[in-house]
Amino acid sequence: MTATPQLALVLRNGLLLMLSLAAVDRLGLPEGLFLALAILVILEADLGGGVIAGRERVIGTLMGLLAVVITAGITLVLPLPARVFSGLLLARLFGFAAGLSSGFIVGGHVVAGSLLHHPDNWWYYAFWRTVMTILGVLIGVYVSRHLYSQRSVSRWREQCRSWTWDLAHALLHLSDLPDREQLFLDLRERRNALRRSLPQLIAEQSVTHSRQDSVHWAQEVLQHCSTVMSSCRDLSALLQHQDKLTPALSESIQGLQQLGSERLKALGQDVSVRNDAWSRVRLALNEAVDASLLESDGSPPPSDNPDHQQRRYLASRLLLLSDALDQIPCSPSIKGVTH
Repeated sequence: MTATPQLALVLRNGLLLMLSLAAVDRLGLPEGLFLALAILVILEADLGGGVIAGRERVIGTLMGLLAVVITAGITLVLPLPARVFSGLLLARLFGFAAGLSSGFIVGGHVVAGSLLHHPDNWWYYAFWRTVMTILGVLIGVYVSRHLYSQRSVSRWREQCRSWTWDLAHALLHLSDLPDREQLFLDLRERRNALRRSLPQLIAEQSVTHSRQDSVHWAQEVLQHCSTVMSSCRDLSALLQHQDKLTPALSESIQGLQQLGSERLKALGQDVSVRNDAWSRVRLALNEAVDASLLESDGSPPPSDNPDHQQRRYLASRLLLLSDALDQIPCSPSIKGVTH
């Protein structure tokens, strides 16, 4: 994001928070501040991240309410510090049991706010805070889904497109990559970051009910592009020290690099791929690989021949790369394109 979109996001969310607080004050909603805060939590992130944050906030609030009820009911004889400690401990344990990553903090706030600041009417405070939080999350998800333009899948595709473009560049220049190890290390780290973003896509799709299965598409892209990345890493080392390639194999490798890079660059874009040319390249590669594994007289070489073992390894990497490129899915928005 550049500075201008960030400023627009801050101003828009600030305006929505101001309107939410004004509406809460106008309607006189009990503990309405937490409705406005819940809305803001959803809108601070993209839709997928907002759904995850809202889910954490709701579950954490419910865990805090449960901890307050238990603590207030069974520890009346304990001094206030001991009751607060017991409530916070329960909220943390409940958070662990529910698998929360941050929602237990909200649960702790419910406990502290109820037992410390509202000891005489804790039930009123905890109940309405829970209700307002749930209502605010629902409103925030609705607003984000229908009025808010930022989407997890759009952000994921932008990051994926940048990654696959750099991967396409690496594929196109396999034999002359500078600082090869650092390049593929960087590509792997960016792939891992994309993997960590998948829960946001799942959360977003759970509320949008999109007909396009973006999650399945993203998983397939990561699976097959990861194979492409590992094959490129191995082939870049092999091709830099390979000076006995047959003309047919060299030509088929160049064709694979060219069309493979086009296929990677087409990911996430509403463009099709040249399947007729791709089929010819794959067929030529298979024939050239088979021929490269034979001696000049057409007979198979001895299995213990080191040169033959290196050729077999090169052939396996080329065929694996070809298969992975062939299985890369097109964008879900492209209809009628076959691979």
